[in-house]
Amino acid sequence: MIVLLMIVPRSDMDWQTTGKINSGKRMAWMRKLERALWISITAILLLLTGALLLSPVAFAQTGVRYRNKDYIENLETALYIIRNNYVDEVNLNDLFTGAMEGMFSKLDDPYSLYLDADFLSQMNDTTKGKYGGVGLYISKDRFDEDNPNDRLPYVKVVAPIEDTPGWRAGINAGDYIFAIEGESAEGYTTQDVSKRLRGEPGSKVVVTLLRDKSFTFDITLARAEIEIPTVKSTVINEDIGYLRIIEFTPFTESRVKENLTEFISGGIDKLIVDVRSNPGGLLDSVVDVADLFFSGGVIVNTRYRQAHLNQTHKASPGKIVPSSAKIVVLIDRGSASASEILTGALKDRRRAMVIGETSFGKGSIQQIVPLEDSAIKLTTGRYYTPNGINIDKTGIVPDIVVAEPELSEEQLEAYAKLLQENRVAAFIDKQPSPSDGQINSFVDEMFSEGLDPGERVLRLMIKREGERRLNVPPVVDLEFDSVLIRSVDFLSKGK
Repeated sequence: MIVLLMIVPRSDMDWQTTGKINSGKRMAWMRKLERALWISITAILLLLTGALLLSPVAFAQTGVRYRNKDYIENLETALYIIRNNYVDEVNLNDLFTGAMEGMFSKLDDPYSLYLDADFLSQMNDTTKGKYGGVGLYISKDRFDEDNPNDRLPYVKVVAPIEDTPGWRAGINAGDYIFAIEGESAEGYTTQDVSKRLRGEPGSKVVVTLLRDKSFTFDITLARAEIEIPTVKSTVINEDIGYLRIIEFTPFTESRVKENLTEFISGGIDKLIVDVRSNPGGLLDSVVDVADLFFSGGVIVNTRYRQAHLNQTHKASPGKIVPSSAKIVVLIDRGSASASEILTGALKDRRRAMVIGETSFGKGSIQQIVPLEDSAIKLTTGRYYTPNGINIDKTGIVPDIVVAEPELSEEQLEAYAKLLQENRVAAFIDKQPSPSDGQINSFVDEMFSEGLDPGERVLRLMIKREGERRLNVPPVVDLEFDSVLIRSVDFLSKGK
């Protein structure tokens, strides 16, 4: 066991009271103590990181050890100079936080970051399953070596959480948080955005979104107590079991198993597994879910910097879903992390047909290392599909690509104006359950005003707005959901 002793100096007032030590000695003494304090803090961080993240690794190269020592001493000197010579009084905690955030920013990894005490508390609330907010999974936009100028300095929405204020307001995966309460969010971290979006249930926040990197619009969101769901299901056409996995939590496997068992016992041998807008979750959870589809064999490989930490996760003998069952997996650009692990396993082992859009592309593993009242979140490994593919930054390409048609510039402008002026929301406010005739009249009215995003898009906006007002919205949409419609067609006709 290693014990670190930290000596804390008396306050400046104590020194002024004693009057026994001159200013020169006092400064030297203070500097020694600050140095001891700084080195102790750094040593604790290094020990925690070594003990909790990685196996003990001795520095075999003397040059590396001395280089680290030089860095620590330079940091200590900079801290001392700033604290004692900067023109204004400074807060040591702010300096420490700034140093930590700066260090992690140089990793150029949106998933590695310093978590301060406030944000860590929010994360703990999330893991309990409930918190006050708007219901968005967010991430910093990532650097693309092939398109270095394509990176925007805003936090991106990975996916809205279903049945939350953000989902009901029509926020999409891929939207950027452009501003909050009129204040530009340029350069904000995910912590900055999270802190501003969370709050007391019932309170409101105005969010400006940037969509398709081309237009912005405001949305007023009423915060709510967010309960993170896991699974929804239904039966389509009496012979297709539909299972939507919303997130991989400790409860997901039991919910999925319950639904699959019900489908199979009812004689259903066609399954749709929908992980669209599923941001991921726990590795153990997705491995347990995948185990329901396989009897033995590789589900996912995890690889780390230290080779002895590498692991192959395999399915156990026995499975819930028989080999004769036909399976389709639905993905989109909001399908990330654990949802890509499940998709990759089913695709690589030729157990399912994948339909939709290319997934998000998060093939890395993070661990959280606790500090005294904060923590660091660090990417420590990557996962690989059974065929040895890492999909980080590239995503999984579906077997059958089905994407929404792109809008023309004129249609995008009309779409943006409809959102900015809340025309569809106002229509549903007046007609909560509009008839076909009322919908047709509204569509004609918008077209006559030059607001034409395309008839299908406008009718879909009307339907979605109505569904967001329902306490229990429909599980599936066989009218406008082109990906789902294509998957049903594939299972019914085999092509």
